[in-house]
Amino acid sequence: MTLFLIGLAGFFGLHFFSALRSRAEEKDIRKRMGEARYMGLYSVISLVFFIVMLVGYGRAPAGAPVWIGPDIARTLSIPLNIIAFILLAAAYTPTGKIKRAVHHPMMFGVLIWSLSHLFIGGDLPKTLLFGAFAIYSAVSILAAFRRGDRVEAYPRTIGDILAVLGGGAASVAMIYGGHALITGISLT
Repeated sequence: MTLFLIGLAGFFGLHFFSALRSRAEEKDIRKRMGEARYMGLYSVISLVFFIVMLVGYGRAPAGAPVWIGPDIARTLSIPLNIIAFILLAAAYTPTGKIKRAVHHPMMFGVLIWSLSHLFIGGDLPKTLLFGAFAIYSAVSILAAFRRGDRVEAYPRTIGDILAVLGGGAASVAMIYGGHALITGISLT
């Protein structure tokens, strides 16, 4: 459990720092270091902590459930996760109406994904993992809105088509074997 907690604290500590760091010209570490250097260092450190978190999660002992969700939680989780995957895909496609309406599709997708998993229930490691993702994505969304980060680009239909196709394909892959491969829990 210690390795998992170290990975969790490092990964989310770094992400909270990034979401809440100063954007003021003279204080912005990203501008002082340079975009490429900052993103390179941020990516490497994030990846290391992410790997530590996943390895630690895999080794963490499963305990008694912290929370057991209602039966409807499992039924709702699949459509909610399809929406989450479409939003995640929308973050990486050209601006469409989805990205323009949501402004922060990746963080909203992560929030929906994590809350749907929390709603189902789980032991302490699962609750910590999905809870951390939910809290981080909510804080990140609020911080971005507070900064005034908005998507202003003119929406193009191709962005929405690609988001739905990409998110749909990822959803189908997860439903029909991907989730079982990653987690050992089959959805079919």
